[in-house]
Amino acid sequence: MNEVLDQPADYNLPPEAASTQVSERYLARPTIQSALSTPPIARLLVLAAPAGFGKTVQLEILAKKRAEEGHCVACLTLTEGSNTPLVFFQKLAHSLNDIQAGLGDMGETPARNTGCFDPVQAMEFVLGNILQLNRSLLLVLDNFQLVTHPDLLSAINRLVSYAPPGFCLAIGSRVKPRLNVATWRTKGYLIEIGERELRLSEDETRLYLQCCGHNLDRLPLKKIHSYTEGWITGLKLLSEWLKLNPQRIEQLLEFQTDQASIGSYLAEAAFDLIPPDRQSALLSLSVVQRFNGNLAEALTGCGDGQALLEDLESLQLFLIPLDRDRLWFRFHRFFAEFLRALLYKQDVERFKQTHFNASLWFTNNHMQNFAIEHAYHAQDLELLAALIDGCGLSLINRGQLKLVHKWRRHVPDEIAVKYPVLVLSDLWASVVDLGLDEANRALDDLLLRWREGDTNAPLTDSMLAALAIKSLMALQKDDLRTCVKLARRVEFQLGARTAFLEVAMLAIGALANVMMGWHEAARKLLTLANQRNHFLAGNYLHMQLINVEVLLLLEQGKIKQAELLFQTLRERATSWFNEKSKAIVLPKITQGLIAYQQGRYEGVAETLKRMLSIVDAISPVDIYAQGTLCLAHLQYMQGNAKEATSTLVYMQNLAARNKAWRYYAQAVGYEISRILQETGDDRIKRAEQRLKSLNWTDLASNYVHMRLNPVLWVQGLTRTRLQQARGHYSEALHEITQLRGMLLDDWEGLERIRLDLLAALSYQQLGYQERSQSLLVQCLIAAEREDVRSLFLEEGEAIRGMLDQLETAERQPALQDFIRGLLALWPGESAQRLLETVEEALTDREQEVIRHAAQGMSNEEIGQQLTLALGTVKWHLHNIYEKLKVRNRTQAIRRARELGMLGS
Repeated sequence: MNEVLDQPADYNLPPEAASTQVSERYLARPTIQSALSTPPIARLLVLAAPAGFGKTVQLEILAKKRAEEGHCVACLTLTEGSNTPLVFFQKLAHSLNDIQAGLGDMGETPARNTGCFDPVQAMEFVLGNILQLNRSLLLVLDNFQLVTHPDLLSAINRLVSYAPPGFCLAIGSRVKPRLNVATWRTKGYLIEIGERELRLSEDETRLYLQCCGHNLDRLPLKKIHSYTEGWITGLKLLSEWLKLNPQRIEQLLEFQTDQASIGSYLAEAAFDLIPPDRQSALLSLSVVQRFNGNLAEALTGCGDGQALLEDLESLQLFLIPLDRDRLWFRFHRFFAEFLRALLYKQDVERFKQTHFNASLWFTNNHMQNFAIEHAYHAQDLELLAALIDGCGLSLINRGQLKLVHKWRRHVPDEIAVKYPVLVLSDLWASVVDLGLDEANRALDDLLLRWREGDTNAPLTDSMLAALAIKSLMALQKDDLRTCVKLARRVEFQLGARTAFLEVAMLAIGALANVMMGWHEAARKLLTLANQRNHFLAGNYLHMQLINVEVLLLLEQGKIKQAELLFQTLRERATSWFNEKSKAIVLPKITQGLIAYQQGRYEGVAETLKRMLSIVDAISPVDIYAQGTLCLAHLQYMQGNAKEATSTLVYMQNLAARNKAWRYYAQAVGYEISRILQETGDDRIKRAEQRLKSLNWTDLASNYVHMRLNPVLWVQGLTRTRLQQARGHYSEALHEITQLRGMLLDDWEGLERIRLDLLAALSYQQLGYQERSQSLLVQCLIAAEREDVRSLFLEEGEAIRGMLDQLETAERQPALQDFIRGLLALWPGESAQRLLETVEEALTDREQEVIRHAAQGMSNEEIGQQLTLALGTVKWHLHNIYEKLKVRNRTQAIRRARELGMLGS
């Protein structure tokens, strides 16, 4: 038999007499051997798979096991000569006679005259002899793919059909045997094991490599298993390569094995054994990663592609079906590489032409990625450039901008200059080197050239693409009015140009309106963008539109709505894009902003730091700056003051570079608030100096077009905090009154809560305790309604003191829980402070009950889980409510979570 792993000691014996000895290093595969340990009714065992999948080894193990159990075993490895009926029966008789003298006797059947030999009559003698045998018999026929003689196949069918109980025929074949398997499958006589079952699992791959002396880490092991796809021979060759290259384990991803060795094996074991027309078909199909009948017709020129694939599959030529209906297939990776290398070696021009044909087919069937790849391999650079230009926008909408840049590098500049998307791709890629201003001038020159001097010329898709990039650059420079102006140009002629470009510009305009406080205008553009987005197949813009709507809700202070909408976005993005894709960076920053507002700080700083480091060259400075300021807040709360200061300095540099002065003012305002929360004697003086270091009037003049001037707002808040630090609380209240006048009636943001917090602090210091407490309670109610916590922590220890006093006096359980939650989040605070307020600790059983309740279990389910009566569960919950000073299950779970009773 054709041993795949280590050859048995007597492998060089004549094939028909080969022993069933199994290599000591053979990897045990209990799943397959269990399947082969069939019930008595099974008469036929078929192991059908391409060469090198270990069929022979499994048959050897089966034969050895049956012999040890006392069964009669006859093994026959077939050769090309065995396809002659007379030769086959002579060898069969020899094997049977080794079991018992006369068992292979065929009476007076002519031994030499093949013309007179009757296979059916000979099989009748065999059947008669087996009937006389009083023991079970296993007959093993390996290399059964060599049996094609119709009379011989009929005789073997008869053997299986009329064999006595206890007889079993085990077949090893590289093709599906041409026997009556459908009938025997229906009757339950058949056990089939194919390529899928014979593939090594990842665990089996690890065990085999360990047997060979290779103990690999998980990542290299996964790479090996992925590359070999469970093919035992491929794994054996790779193991031998590792022995010769023990220091190159980290290069396994680039491993190509010994192509001469593996090519020789595949040629001898599979390729050279099939007819020339099938060899030609295999070579043509090898250039594509996957293929169906229609594509097979285009590549091979055959009349019935599906029939061709079914024939190739029956020949077990390393063909893997990709769907249940067996319409799409691919080759095993090793076999595909062998075929492609062979095609290139035999005929380079045919290799290129086949790739060209594949590119045309994929283009006509709207599979752009494959079409581009095959155009590249066909070395048709004009076709490659045209395909990138034609589907580049679609690729971007699927989050594959990097792919556009990758293929663009293969197009010569003299060709690329004729294709607008490639020209814009170059410009986009060079923004970092050019700088925004220079890139903007290059865009203007490009637009002028495309318009041929006519500024009133109608917009083409190329011009609109250039304007889309211009709009993004304006967003990066905080030039929000230009973003809105360009979006209006699209709005006035909506539907006239490519939907992707129109949606992109509308989304940018909507975000600009959000930042300027024009919420109705933002919603109008979002509605139009969503209508046009229905015409797009990709999801990148859809995701960004949802993200803009989330940001709109955040600006309006609707944190809970924003969080719910973001949950929808996160669920979709998980299925749309890879976790490492740049496409999800902006939504991830938005997620960090929501979590910060809600006081869910765990892991947020790390996520923000990572996302802010990989934002594209051109990105909305608004989202980037908000994320950076949020990161600085978190770093201060975590006690990393030095790191937070560096983050603030970086934010100021970023804002100054992009002339986003409102964010520069925010960074300075937060810097001053941190100075005022320090304990040094000179903190007020330092804060005053920092406040005077900015020309607030000049900075504010850049934002007269915004509903709420962000620079004047930050200046007013900073002066209010400075007055409070000086002890001038009446003056602080006057500043607060001025700030309230800046808020418009329809403004629903969080800033009103912030002003009330600052006012409550001033009233407390002035002795108006009832007024102060009333304002603080209003702030807490509004904040609890929107699940907002960050505002309180930002105002420092003074607000904490007020919350401490209110927590002991507050009688509303829900509000008291919210206050306790806030205090637990305070920088430097721990759950131990809250534990001290629990007069009596929960028992172990009560802790079990509350943990199960937190998992969503009902009282009945808790009782079943802990083997408690329903009344006992209710009694435990009553005690829990008393000890935690809450009224219901929801409050108890929340309180237990604050106290750290629920673990992680």
